[in-house]
Amino acid sequence: MDTVIVTTEESLEKIIERVFDKKMPKPEPEIERTFSVNQVAKMLKRSHKKISDLVTGGILKCTPDRRIYESSVREYSQK
Repeated sequence: MDTVIVTTEESLEKIIERVFDKKMPKPEPEIERTFSVNQVAKMLKRSHKKISDLVTGGILKCTPDRRIYESSVREYSQK
């Protein structure tokens, strides 16, 4: 004997979403490259103090441990 299940489309969609969430691998978050103050100073041919001042002034965005984001270096160098 077959079992008949009556459900709504919305309910079925929720079930399918839960199955996919469990079975499909979650994408890895993209990790942006970072550089030390010294590395950025060498790349931009500026002094350590100048780069440090740019970080302190918020012009170059950095991590809490003062690693400077690659996107911030690119943005600054395009100015």
